[in-house]
Order: sequence, then structure tokens, then C-alpha cells
Amino acid sequence: MAAAKSTAGVLLAATLSLWGAVQYWDAESAYQRQSPDPYRIADQTARFAEFRAAVPANAILGYLTDVPAEDTLATSMFLAAQYTLAPRLLQKGDSFDAVLGNFTRPGDFASLGRQHGLRLEHDFGNGVVLFRREARP
Repeated sequence: MAAAKSTAGVLLAATLSLWGAVQYWDAESAYQRQSPDPYRIADQTARFAEFRAAVPANAILGYLTDVPAEDTLATSMFLAAQYTLAPRLLQKGDSFDAVLGNFTRPGDFASLGRQHGLRLEHDFGNGVVLFRREARP
């Protein structure tokens, strides 16, 4: 009799656990549909894939963007790039030998680079650009 009660208790606990997991899954799925990722953090892995392949893992990179520094989007873009490109280190500014350009819209990136003493090494598309510091005479 005690064994039957124990078995019934275990089955009840397993059933309730499974039911709770299904309820959680439904609630989380509904939340994700209602609250999509506004900064598209999850998409950055694909966006930076070619850049990651072109830059050594131990690189320390400068960082340029077309979003004003005081804008929340600028911070989100920087942190997403930093996370996606790790273990490479990003530092805001253009005083490094290699600089990541992370832009929200198309532009004349070569001209922008020259304004900062950089040459455009590679445009990876989708607003991702690699600049190199111009050789100093």
C-alpha cells in the first residue's frame, strides 16, 4: 500500500511539473511575440560574421558610428557589437590601428574614414566597415 502511494505521489509530481513546463513555454512564447527585440541584438551574430572572420580574436579595435553618443541606440549598438565580437576588444574612438565602423545607414564611408585619419579597408555591407589607421609620414 505504501509503495502504491509513493508511486502515485511521484506520478502526480511529474505530471504537475510537466504541466508547469508547458504553461511556462506558452507564456514565454506569447511574451516573445508581443515584445520583440527592439535593437535586434540576436541578428548581430550574422551581421558581424564576415568581420569576425577577417579580424584576429586578440584585436583591440576602435569604434565609430553614425548615431549620436547620447542616443540610447548608440549604447545598444556598441554593447551588441562588443558582445558579438568578443574576445576582440572594442574601445570608442578612432585612435586605434583598426577601427570598426558600425553604421545605421549607407554613406560615403571612405570619406568619413579620411576625416578621422583612417582608410577604408573593407566594407562588409549592412553598415559594418573595417578601417585602418593611415600610415603617418
